[in-house]
Amino acid sequence: AESEGAMGVEKRSSGGADSNVARANGHQSDGKGAAVNITKGRKSLHLLRKLFHALAGVALASVYEVLLDRQTTLKVFGVLLVLLALGEGLRFAFPESFFATLSLRVTSALARTYEIKHMSGMIFFLTGVLFCIYFYPKNVAILAILYLSVGDPCASACGIRWGHHSMKFSNGKSLVGFLGGMAACFGCTLAYFWQSHGPSAELIAVSLWGGVVGATTELLCGRVLYSDGETKGGPIDIDDNLAVPIFSGALFWGVLSFFPHVSHYHGTFD
Repeated sequence: AESEGAMGVEKRSSGGADSNVARANGHQSDGKGAAVNITKGRKSLHLLRKLFHALAGVALASVYEVLLDRQTTLKVFGVLLVLLALGEGLRFAFPESFFATLSLRVTSALARTYEIKHMSGMIFFLTGVLFCIYFYPKNVAILAILYLSVGDPCASACGIRWGHHSMKFSNGKSLVGFLGGMAACFGCTLAYFWQSHGPSAELIAVSLWGGVVGATTELLCGRVLYSDGETKGGPIDIDDNLAVPIFSGALFWGVLSFFPHVSHYHGTFD
């Protein structure tokens, strides 16, 4: 999610152990004096993480759209979520173990500092994806996943890069970030329905509504972490990887009910 406040470095305890100091500065000790360096915060542009976020979401959406039916997709993604959750559980249960250190070394190019002590965003990401596939029609689920995986990184990148030039909302996010996310979600909606519907005023209207829905949900979700360690959440104070697809999907499903000719799945789940 877009975070206009700088990522704070956790305070050191004067009597703390070396491993605690290392973690506070974005390092995870391997128990032998070595450390895994993870220094990226929410303020960092962190393009590699955003690219991975986008590609992972597009890949998951493509698997559901092209390769697998709904039931098979739920099973495959469910197994993946369980494996990730087990891995995170082992990392927290044995923080000084070889497994924990290896996990952080492998993901250090993508992880943020706060994820050393908190659950990986991928857990919330996959949970949101599974929710959408289970509860929403296929076209809504696909676009909800794309709003998260493409719209959210675009909003974040625009807000971090140019947000200081624009007005800020009460939760620290910027108008520039909102517009960047809106443009990305508009493009995703237009591209998705273009294959079956072709150009029309109705398609443009649906795509604009998709842009508004995706960007508004991103604006209202997640938290901004400031340099003093304080955080400020939006009205929907839930991890954006979980909240964005769920709420944007619900809202866009409502939007599609007014444009029945656009949907090439006609509201079905398969």
